[in-house]
Amino acid sequence: MKKIAIVLAISASMGASSVYAGFGSLSSLASTLTESATGVSSANMDLAGFFTQAKATNAMFIQSRSALASLLASKKDSDELKTKQKSLKTTSDPKEKEAIQKEIVAMSNAVLDASKKDEDATVAKLSSLNAEQKKYLLASASNFVIASLAARDLALGAKQVSMSMMTNPMSLTNTGLSLVDAKNVVGDITGIAKNSSMALVEYPKLLKKAGIEFKIPESAASKPQDISSFL
Repeated sequence: MKKIAIVLAISASMGASSVYAGFGSLSSLASTLTESATGVSSANMDLAGFFTQAKATNAMFIQSRSALASLLASKKDSDELKTKQKSLKTTSDPKEKEAIQKEIVAMSNAVLDASKKDEDATVAKLSSLNAEQKKYLLASASNFVIASLAARDLALGAKQVSMSMMTNPMSLTNTGLSLVDAKNVVGDITGIAKNSSMALVEYPKLLKKAGIEFKIPESAASKPQDISSFL
């Protein structure tokens, strides 16, 4: 099994953005997941570390997709997405945050799905972006790739994590998650991993067609970009 080693170093300038909270070295998690896959007991798996990383990865995935959608959407939809992102950052109520996040995901999906269906229009839109917008486009696309790669790495241990929390629900105590919530997080990560082609293949191709040079991050250890000022 490929050893998971996700080290997402975040500069001090990004510290204010809660989206990146939780990214860090998971070498101990990598070790325990690898041991689990080779038959060693998973009793000491770092579930708290896994779920911290998984939630941060999912947050980056949602944020980067929202940013891309904002650049490709109509002005009305773009403004609405940005407003929802700001509300997500300022809202403290968990249920309200969840509702806003679902709205952001739904809007982003609609815009990005439409962009895939009409590539010519998407390429034209990308080509028409000004220098500042292209800067955020590349930063958002980079984070989109990093989140997808991180999810793929985490998904390698998802089965072991699921087995551990099912056989011993009390192991979730330090994660602050219920069993249902934990299952949802694992589902989010495996879903991102299974549907990573948009980030890793389709959008890089569209950027190339639009004449925009994009250096694809090589691994989940690549440094995330700060796009909070755009949203």
